[in-house]
Amino acid sequence: MTNSSQPPQLTLTPSPNDTNSEVAVNDTVVITNPTQNTPAPTTQHPPQTVPITQRKTRSERVALHMAPQGYFAKILSNFRHEHYGLVLLMMILCSFVISAILNAWDPPFTYRLHDIVHRAIVCNTKFKIISASAKEYEMEKVRKNTIHIFVNDTDPLDQLRESLWSTISAFITAHRYDKLNDKEREIWNQFLIPRGQKNIPPDVNPQEAFDKFISHFNDEQMVDLLNDQLRKVFSSYGIHGLIMSLDFDSEEGDVEKILVYPKGKTPKDSVEFKLREVQISDGSSLREMLRKYLPKDMQNDTFVGQIFNWIYPRLRSTLTEDKNATALATKEKLNAVSDVYVDYAPGRILVDSGKILDIVALRLLRAEYEEAMKNRAKNNNVRRIVRFGSLVVTNTILFVVSWGFLRRRERRRPQTPQSFLFLMTMIVITVAASRLLHGGTLTNAEWELLPILIFVMTISIMYSWELAVVFSFVMVIVISFGGGGSIGTLIVLFSTAVATAIQLGRLRSRKKLLLVSFNAGLVAFVLTIAVGLFSGRELAVVLFFDALTNWGWSFIAGVLMTGLLPFIEGYFGILTDMSLLELGSVSHPLLQSLNRLAPATYGHSMQVGTIAETAADAIGARGLLTRVGAYFHDIGKIMKPEYYTENQGEKENIHDKLEPQVSTIVVIAHVKDGVDLARQHRLPKPLIDLIEQHHGTSVVSFFFGRAKNKDDQQTQQLDESTFRYPGPKPQTKEAAILMIADACESACRSMGTTATPGKVENKVHVIIKQKLDDGQFDDSGLTLRELKTVENSVIKSIIAANHGRIRYPGQVDEENHKIPTPPEIITHNMQRSM
Repeated sequence: MTNSSQPPQLTLTPSPNDTNSEVAVNDTVVITNPTQNTPAPTTQHPPQTVPITQRKTRSERVALHMAPQGYFAKILSNFRHEHYGLVLLMMILCSFVISAILNAWDPPFTYRLHDIVHRAIVCNTKFKIISASAKEYEMEKVRKNTIHIFVNDTDPLDQLRESLWSTISAFITAHRYDKLNDKEREIWNQFLIPRGQKNIPPDVNPQEAFDKFISHFNDEQMVDLLNDQLRKVFSSYGIHGLIMSLDFDSEEGDVEKILVYPKGKTPKDSVEFKLREVQISDGSSLREMLRKYLPKDMQNDTFVGQIFNWIYPRLRSTLTEDKNATALATKEKLNAVSDVYVDYAPGRILVDSGKILDIVALRLLRAEYEEAMKNRAKNNNVRRIVRFGSLVVTNTILFVVSWGFLRRRERRRPQTPQSFLFLMTMIVITVAASRLLHGGTLTNAEWELLPILIFVMTISIMYSWELAVVFSFVMVIVISFGGGGSIGTLIVLFSTAVATAIQLGRLRSRKKLLLVSFNAGLVAFVLTIAVGLFSGRELAVVLFFDALTNWGWSFIAGVLMTGLLPFIEGYFGILTDMSLLELGSVSHPLLQSLNRLAPATYGHSMQVGTIAETAADAIGARGLLTRVGAYFHDIGKIMKPEYYTENQGEKENIHDKLEPQVSTIVVIAHVKDGVDLARQHRLPKPLIDLIEQHHGTSVVSFFFGRAKNKDDQQTQQLDESTFRYPGPKPQTKEAAILMIADACESACRSMGTTATPGKVENKVHVIIKQKLDDGQFDDSGLTLRELKTVENSVIKSIIAANHGRIRYPGQVDEENHKIPTPPEIITHNMQRSM
């Protein structure tokens, strides 16, 4: 007789037909009370109370009641166990390197091109600067005084002399005018036409002139003497050459002297000549040469004029400028020009009030700044060290505060020392690139935008836009004030960075990067104009050019990031939504194999993906990552699909013939097999983590319960850990949501047609409660509020998936009775058949 005061007992009633997950056994809790009329158990042992977790040890029970750690003790513990010390060391090192890049030991140069000077800038340090205008004046003098170099080719003169003597010899041979043929008479007429005229003067008789010309050659000695003297005339021209005119003016070189060297020699052999000695011009020098060298009897104006009339029209330049030699000589003289310095004393006004800084004024201010920094380096080393150290401390505090904020508010952050080192390295590279671009700027535009926006896009894609915003704010402060920027610079840089980051929440197409950069560029464009007008600049073309430059840098950052994104994804194992969409395609080889070998598991995975994505989106987690992870979470079942109930169909359950421990090993193996397959197919690490963590360290409760019910004596010797999955527990919200969706979908599917909304809600609540009590969500970051939201979302999704449909006429109901067809439908069908 059973005592009616005996308390109810909890009996585990496993469902042997469902072994595909740890909750497939339904873990139904049945309250048995001897006072009630209940059917007798079918087993020979009475119902047993089954503990779900192991009994805590004495030390664990004592630890529950120990006093909490103090504030500093907790910090020290974190330094030991969470790499705080290493992270802090990297922050200090990063701050030191950034301070060195920014030359933190000296104050920055604060002026930029096109800045408006509101108050006159007075010289505080004695300095001197190269006067560009004075040096340019000296160099211009060198160019004007440069003597051009020519090469003399005497071959044309030799040919002209031979042609002249050949003509005179023909006249001497004829001796009489009437013996000249027509061609010879035509040639003789050329001796009689004066320079600048086309015909023989009317008062000149060609025959009389010829007879008088020939009379000079009655003596053969005169013929030889004339030949020798003509040779001397042409030889003198052969020394310095002839030139018709110069092809340069007085601004390009000396127009009174030239340097000449003979053909076949080098410019080093050049001899200086006056231009009037070599220039043909009106031929006066030729007349003088003829009077000087012709025999005395032939120095009359008539004979000299006749020889001149024939030679002058046939003279050609023998001098050709050697431009390479001239340019080289000019360059050597220009290089020899010394710098011309202008001294500035303290108190002298460098830039007047209201002036807009141009390049000349900016160079003047830069020269005074550099001289002041030289003096400071000589006399104030202690102050330089103090300033450097203060900036290192400031940067470190900024990093620590930012990291502390992110640690409390942002879970998508670097979790390992290696990933944090990468973040610090990115910051250093960004600051260095910004410093380099700032030093080479020729406009008032913010050239630092390019590296900052590339940093923001990279961090937003790798981690989160919130992390990118926080660290971009730190960098903008460091770059703006450490590099001599203004509040306007900070506003433009930070606002553009934020406008870029907040658009990168989900990146599902590569063209989105271009759209993001385009929109961020518009923010930079508007802010550049607004800040410029606020600071007193005029609404002029220069301001619009600066604004357009800032927009261009923003857009270029997007273009560069579009090209760099595949390399960043591959090298750092980053999963963007674009990559997830590609991996989530049903044409993936693993999913194709799963559909072919384990179709029921494939359908289960698809359903779990839909449920998990909706739940993840409900709490702001990565729904797409969760869905694609759900597609692959059971790919390990490809290895032994027949060992899982959903794939057995009408076949006998293999596990009925196996020991519970053996069945547990087989079921648990699908996690390890799935991880191995994922690695073989090079799935990204986040997906591998979801496969590995989707069961956590849960108990395979069906086989654990079967083992406990098998024999009371063996029950006391069972080790629960042998029935647990190897884990680890879910480390992210996505993994925890996948665990919940997998367990709930399996359990509710096993309920079949009895899965009413109420039963589904109760089943989901019980499963999540068990997981929570078992500590499966301890490392996932899920809050209780988020867990409740996930629960509601899963319930709605499963109820929607199990929705009912009305049975249409002609269908068979559950008792295989045909549903009667309404009379009006029968009448309609008869009318159609008639």
